[in-house]
Amino acid sequence: MKTKLNKTIGVWSYLATLGAVHFVFVILQTTDVFQIDLRQMLVVQSASLLLLLLSTGILFVKKTADVTSLTFRLLVLSVTQLLGYLSACLALIYSDQPNELVLYLLGLSLCVLIMQTSYLVRRLK
Repeated sequence: MKTKLNKTIGVWSYLATLGAVHFVFVILQTTDVFQIDLRQMLVVQSASLLLLLLSTGILFVKKTADVTSLTFRLLVLSVTQLLGYLSACLALIYSDQPNELVLYLLGLSLCVLIMQTSYLVRRLK
């Protein structure tokens, strides 16, 4: 079974969707919803954006219309992101960073994973 992957999932729409999540979290931080330092927020945002770029590479580099290949890419994508976000959270915990910063990263990662899953499911049906 072949899918038209090139027409359903675009690199720029994927990046824009997940970039919007990061932008919302920056807005929430600047409106004092989160009580964390701006420099700490930028470090967490850059780590998350690095994982976003890595996931974009996994999903879109040498993509084919093969369903088996797509399924394997989505599995690798999910595992890589989950391990990346958990590793970043553990690094924050073990380096005695404030709990608010760890919760900020956990909230950001949860929103990114939910939006990404929603985006991929909607585009692939």
